[in-house]
Amino acid sequence: MLFIALSLLGYVSYKQLPVELLPNAELPVLFIQVSSQQDMDPSYVESEVIIPLEGAVSTIGGVDKLQSYIDRRQSNIQIDFKKNVNFKMTALKLQEKVNEVAASFPSGFTVQVQKVDIAQMNNNFMVLQVRGSGGTDRVRNLVEDNILSDLENIDGVASVNIYGGRQKAI
Repeated sequence: MLFIALSLLGYVSYKQLPVELLPNAELPVLFIQVSSQQDMDPSYVESEVIIPLEGAVSTIGGVDKLQSYIDRRQSNIQIDFKKNVNFKMTALKLQEKVNEVAASFPSGFTVQVQKVDIAQMNNNFMVLQVRGSGGTDRVRNLVEDNILSDLENIDGVASVNIYGGRQKAI
């Protein structure tokens, strides 16, 4: 009798579980993107920009993992937070710390704090990343001139977006 009652309770509970195709989820990950207008020596960027930013990030509680990537024109810091952290409050604290530290940077650096947007990721079927020498503007121009039209002409492709570099303007 107990087995039948537990089975019935399990079946009823199972039927009441909500099912969503794309459930609302928030990844506890933030990115700090540092850009410069000119090519910079990565060791200079590391000592003058990345290390001070990492120091500021380390003062914020709830950080699980910190990774940095440095290139001549663009650097990224990925900050993974623990699951139990108040993410919105932590993101605000991080923005404040980054603004404080960025005020002391040499001229020519742009710093942005970015959040991973799950809703935007769900809309993408495929993301391609193109890298090359000569800076982001050159790579963007090569993609626009040689790859963009081929991707747009594939059956079933609704749109193709290019991010990074400066768009040609007349």
